[in-house]
Amino acid sequence: MQNKLKNKIEKELKRFLGQLEKRHPLSKISPLLFKSIKKFVLRKGKRIRPVLFTIGYLGLTKKPAANFYQSALSFELLHDFFLVHDDIVDKSILRRGKPSMHTMLNNYLKKFKQIKFNGQDLAIVSGDVIYAIALDAFLSIRENAQRKIKALKIFIAAAAYTGMGEFIELLSGTKNIDKITKQDIYRIYDYKTAYYTFAAPLSCAATLAGAGQTQSNRLRKYGI
Repeated sequence: MQNKLKNKIEKELKRFLGQLEKRHPLSKISPLLFKSIKKFVLRKGKRIRPVLFTIGYLGLTKKPAANFYQSALSFELLHDFFLVHDDIVDKSILRRGKPSMHTMLNNYLKKFKQIKFNGQDLAIVSGDVIYAIALDAFLSIRENAQRKIKALKIFIAAAAYTGMGEFIELLSGTKNIDKITKQDIYRIYDYKTAYYTFAAPLSCAATLAGAGQTQSNRLRKYGI
């Protein structure tokens, strides 16, 4: 079941990036930006977030709304946005076995001399564009307007909580290791990873499908 859903997500991701040119002419604005985003997003991954989003939705309705699978991509693109920025913070040169976004862009900039910016600067902007595309993908579903607004708030909360988790994790590095408690570690896990990976895709999709607040909260807690 999971592999079947993952294959569907993979096909939808390729189709979505093909359509991206019609919606946002990135290659005309910047061929480098479009090429970098496309190469990064299409790398092999688990796709666990859009798969869980699909499960959360189809568990409550047998017939998905139009553009549902495109909407499911929003959580994969949100993940890519975080990866781009996270690699900059962690000074990581690799992501999924290939050069990280800022490494790719640093390699491109090697031929230019005396420039006042680097690949990290371009990668930050690229990540921001990916986040905007993620929001666009989310809103593409033709679902009940009120449910879309409620679900969108969950999606935005996922972005905010993950950022908070990253922030407090970095600040934890200012403390001696013996001052870090188990509760501190679990709080970072919950905010930085668990919410946007498991809790939000399930509860967000269920909300789109018509789940009430109680059911949505149960799925969120289960995800955490």
